[in-house]
Amino acid sequence: MKGWARGLLRPLLFGILLLGLGALGVWRLDTASGDGAVLNLTKPASVPAGDFQVQVEIQNAPPPEAGCPDPEGDKICGLATYEWVLSYDPNLFQFKAATDGGFLASTGRGSLSCSGPIVGPALDVDAGNVRFGCVTIGHEPNGVSGSGLLSTVTFTALASGAVDIEVVCAGLADPYSNSIPIGNVPACVSAITPTPGPSETPGPSETPGSPSPTPGGPTATPSPTATPAGPTPTPTPLPPGYEAVDLAAGCNPVASTYPDATPIGTIAAAVGPAGNLNALWEFEGGVWLGYSPAYPEVSDLTASDLLDVVFICVAGPGSFGRPIV
Repeated sequence: MKGWARGLLRPLLFGILLLGLGALGVWRLDTASGDGAVLNLTKPASVPAGDFQVQVEIQNAPPPEAGCPDPEGDKICGLATYEWVLSYDPNLFQFKAATDGGFLASTGRGSLSCSGPIVGPALDVDAGNVRFGCVTIGHEPNGVSGSGLLSTVTFTALASGAVDIEVVCAGLADPYSNSIPIGNVPACVSAITPTPGPSETPGPSETPGSPSPTPGGPTATPSPTATPAGPTPTPTPLPPGYEAVDLAAGCNPVASTYPDATPIGTIAAAVGPAGNLNALWEFEGGVWLGYSPAYPEVSDLTASDLLDVVFICVAGPGSFGRPIV
């Protein structure tokens, strides 16, 4: 795995080129040029009050290189993952929905998994931004190439006026999490984007295997305590009957052994060292649910059950304390 894609898929998964001016009031503007794929945002020039849609499209997604599928993961083997962040004025528009456009899975790859949408303020998404991404799971067949529709995004205009919606950043990756260059958009960098499905080791990512709610226990306290002698934290000893699961920087899929309906705060408290947790993710009912210790009031992951797979996204190496079963 390389570059941005490792952050997207191992922990899942995204300004954009604007499309435009035509007879129906849709406008297009090339915001930048350069090598790599090109992303376009197609939107109305202006709208009345009410719902309207914008479309995120891709051009020049690279074809699979010779030798793909590539077990070594050294070649770009088509597009398998995308993510984007759009910005808008929340005083003028309300985000309503985002859906995959169908292009990503058009080669017949494995099941499609989408993370988000995450609407700010939440997790690492600022107010007035929305983050969304999707991934197809597996290494065969190769990823898609060429041009197509990535996503359709629905907003509600609170009053009539010009449509001022822009792309903040985006990210693309192949089935092996190799980053695909984008010629006109800065790369999104995130430690909390889920990776696709628990079947693909991520990242909340791949993009997101999907995190699912895990049960917690109030007595699990694996968080290390810093010693006065140095910066290296010393883990607090676990109670009898608990074990420590090592965590790598990024998102780690971990099966929870806490009982059903454990509050997510208990799961979060079992992650050490203190302050290391960025987010918890679970994929449930076809959607991603997330928890951020920085924004608990807007987190929608509230509880976890026995043997749920939780994606634990951490800033650095750490551990997770769970009951031994």
